[in-house]
Amino acid sequence: MKIAQQKMKYPARWISQFAAWSFGIFLVSCNYLVPASYIIDGPPSIDAQYTLPDRKTVVFVDDRTNLLSRTQLRAVIGDKVSTELMKQGLVTDTIATRDAIAIARKDETVDKPIPISEIGQRVGADTIIYVQIEDFALSAPGGIARPSAQATVKVIDVSGRSRLYPAPSELKGQPVATSMREVSEDLYQSTAGRRQIEDILAAEIGAEVAKLFYKHEVTELGKNLGVRK
Repeated sequence: MKIAQQKMKYPARWISQFAAWSFGIFLVSCNYLVPASYIIDGPPSIDAQYTLPDRKTVVFVDDRTNLLSRTQLRAVIGDKVSTELMKQGLVTDTIATRDAIAIARKDETVDKPIPISEIGQRVGADTIIYVQIEDFALSAPGGIARPSAQATVKVIDVSGRSRLYPAPSELKGQPVATSMREVSEDLYQSTAGRRQIEDILAAEIGAEVAKLFYKHEVTELGKNLGVRK
């Protein structure tokens, strides 16, 4: 009789363990609760929204409403996009964003902007990734020290003077946004500190633009949490 009772315990224990695994095991590490599905399958991912042609490419960052405090930030954003695209092996040859910006600043006016395709032609590009800055804020509403940025993105074929992405029927470009973790209040107290925040935010929005063109994880664990030192 004791033998029969002992045999009955093992199936019950196995069933309870299997049920616990099936409904989700949580690993506690670094103050995060991670679902078992995350451990098994990895983080969720987003497919590329558009496959770029591997042609000579320039990223032109436009700031018609002067949301950026420094022209240099336009170059930071564009260079970050180019670097990420080349790192992913999506394009072989890129042209510096500052070259496109220099042409636009030299020859266009507020009333008469240079066509995007002409900028690409004059720097010798086949494709332009056009990034229009829509928002660039060092703090959230209410004064919360959480920088954020928004932009719209278009891909232009220079020789054909036509939009490749998103569909020409869409009036605006593809929206992209980023929100950083809370920043140390100390950085806001000096010009150098604020510039550091701007540089980081510019690189972040540039990275998000590049992600439109390759498969990537939805977000990094804890990216938007905690205080940045």
